[in-house]
Amino acid sequence: MKIGCGSRARDAPLHWGVRDYLLRLAVWLGTSAVLMTEALSLFHALNAATLVIGWCAAVGATLMVLPRPQFRLRFDRVEAVICGVAAAIVGVAGFTAIVSPPNSADAMAYHLPRVVYWAQAGRVAFFPTPYFNQVMLGPMAEYLMLHTYLLTGGDHLVNLVAWAAFAGCVIGVSAIAFEAGLGRRGQAFAALLCATLPNAILQASGAKNDLMLSFWLVCAVWGSWGGRSVFVVRPPGMQTAVSGLLLGSAIGLAIATKATAYLFLAPLLVWVVVTRRRAAVYALACALLLSIPQYIRNLRLAGSPLGYDSAQGDGHFRWRNEYFGWQPLVSNALRNASDQVGARSPRWNESVFHAVVRIHHAIGLDPNNPATTWRGATYVPPVNANHEANANSRWHLLLYAVAAAVAVRHRQWRLYAAGLGAAFLLFCLYLKWQPFLARLELPLFILAAPLGAWLLDRLRPTWLALLVCVFFISGARLPLLENWTRPLRGPNSLFTKSRDENYFNDMGPWNNRGSYIESVDRVARSGCDVAGIDITENQLEYPFQALLRQRNPRVRFQHSGENACALLCLDCIGNPQKIELYRAIGPPAEIGRFLLFQSSRHP
Repeated sequence: MKIGCGSRARDAPLHWGVRDYLLRLAVWLGTSAVLMTEALSLFHALNAATLVIGWCAAVGATLMVLPRPQFRLRFDRVEAVICGVAAAIVGVAGFTAIVSPPNSADAMAYHLPRVVYWAQAGRVAFFPTPYFNQVMLGPMAEYLMLHTYLLTGGDHLVNLVAWAAFAGCVIGVSAIAFEAGLGRRGQAFAALLCATLPNAILQASGAKNDLMLSFWLVCAVWGSWGGRSVFVVRPPGMQTAVSGLLLGSAIGLAIATKATAYLFLAPLLVWVVVTRRRAAVYALACALLLSIPQYIRNLRLAGSPLGYDSAQGDGHFRWRNEYFGWQPLVSNALRNASDQVGARSPRWNESVFHAVVRIHHAIGLDPNNPATTWRGATYVPPVNANHEANANSRWHLLLYAVAAAVAVRHRQWRLYAAGLGAAFLLFCLYLKWQPFLARLELPLFILAAPLGAWLLDRLRPTWLALLVCVFFISGARLPLLENWTRPLRGPNSLFTKSRDENYFNDMGPWNNRGSYIESVDRVARSGCDVAGIDITENQLEYPFQALLRQRNPRVRFQHSGENACALLCLDCIGNPQKIELYRAIGPPAEIGRFLLFQSSRHP
C-alpha cells in the first residue's frame, strides 16, 4: 500500500493504518447515516427497530468493503506522553459529555427540538414552526443525535456526537500532518494542539455542531492531500473515482452539517479543481447527492436551497452583511480577530478594544455599523470566558501566526496558511460581526493544528517545543474542568445538582427555571398527551419537552393549539393577542412570564 504523497517511509506514522482506517470508516458511516435517515424518512419509518437493522447493514458492508487496518505502533517516550495527554483530555471531555444533559442555549432552541419533532413523526420532513432554524439549517449533526435519541429512548448519549467529532479531529489533524511530511513527533504535536483548543474542549461535551463541521472539513483536507492513497485500488481510473467519492462524501457531509462550510471549503475546492479535475467531478456529484434532499426542502420553504437568510424568515436578524466590499471585510476582520485575543485581564481587553476602534476611525469606518453588525449587538472589549459560545484560543492563534510568517519561505505550508487565511477573510466578508462568532471560527483553528505542529517540530533545542506543549496543556485545565455550562468542579459542578437541574445551566439570563418546572408539573398531572408550545417570543422549548417526556413518554408536541389539551406560551405574559388566540383551549394560568392554557377536560 502506498504511504501517501509528501510522506516519508522512514517516518512511519504513529498508528497510521488504524488512523486512516478510522477516517475512512467515519466518512463511510456518516454517509450511511444521511442516506439511511433520508430513505427511512420517505416511509415515516424512522424508529429504533429500523435503525438497528440499518446500522447492522452499514457495519456489515463496512467490514466487507474497507481494507483491514495495519497496526504499527512505534514512538518514543516523549511522543507517548504527548499522545497520552491528548487522549486524557479527550477522555475527560467524553466523561463530561455523558454525565451532563445537553444544555447550551442553541441546543435548547433548535438542535434538540428538531430531534424531538423528527422522532415523534418518524421522518425528517419540515414541520410547522415560527423559528426556521429548527428546519432549514444543516441537519447532519442532528441526524446522528436523532439516531442516539431513538436507539436509547432519550438524550443521554446526544452529547457524544460532538465528542466523537472532537476525538476524530484530534486523530485527523495528525493524519494531515503525516500526509504533509511531518514525522511522528510532528504528528503528535498536531494532535495535542487540537486537543488543547479551549473552544474545542468546551464544545466537545455539548450538543453544538461546530466540531462535527470541523471533523468533516478535516476529512476533506486529508482526502484532498493524500487520503486517496489509503484505498487498495489498482486501475488509475478507479483510483480517481474512489478518491473523488471519498473527498466528495466528506465535503457533502460538511455542507450538510453547517452552512459556514461553504466559506471554509472554497479555498480547498479551488485546490482540488486545479490539481485533480477528474476527482473533483466525482466529488461534486457525491457532495450534491448528500445535500439534495435538504436543498429541495428549503426550496419549497423559502425558494432558496439554503433557506431564509434569517431565523424568522423576515430579514430582521439577517446573518449576512448588507453589502460586500473592503469596508465590511476590514471591519469584521479586525473585530473577529480582537475577539480571539481576549484575556483574563480587563486592562488588556480594554487596550485591544480601543486599538480596534481607533483603526476603524482612522480609515473612516464605524465599529457599530448596522450593515455589518448583528442587530442589537454593540462592539465591546473582548473577553476570555469558559463558555463555548465565545471562548477564544489566543495562544494557539499566536503560534499559528508565527508559523504562517515562518512558512513564507516554504511553498507547501505557505499555500496551506494562505488557504486558511482566505477562508477567514471569506467568513468576515459574508457574515455580520456578533459577540458569539468565536465558536464558528473553530474549524479554522483545528485545521491550523498541522501548521502549528510544523513550527514546533522545527524548534531547536527540542525542549523549547516541549515547553510550549506544557503551556498549552496548562491552558486546557480551566475549559476542561470549569466549563461554565458543564463544570466538573466548583460550586456549580454537575455533581452538585440533578440532571434535570443541569438542563438550565446556560439559561441563567432568563431566570425562568421555576416556570418550566411548574409548567411541566401541571401538564404532567393533567394527563395531557398533545401539548402545544408557542415559541414566537422565546425559542428555548427543549427543557419543557425533555422534562415532560420523562413524566409522560406518550406526549406529543406541536407549535399550534389545534387539538391540543395544553399549550405553553413562552414569555407571553401580558400579550392580549396570545390570550385571544388560545382562549378556546382554556383560561390562561400565569407562571412567571409564561402563559399555560389547559383544557377543562385536563385540569
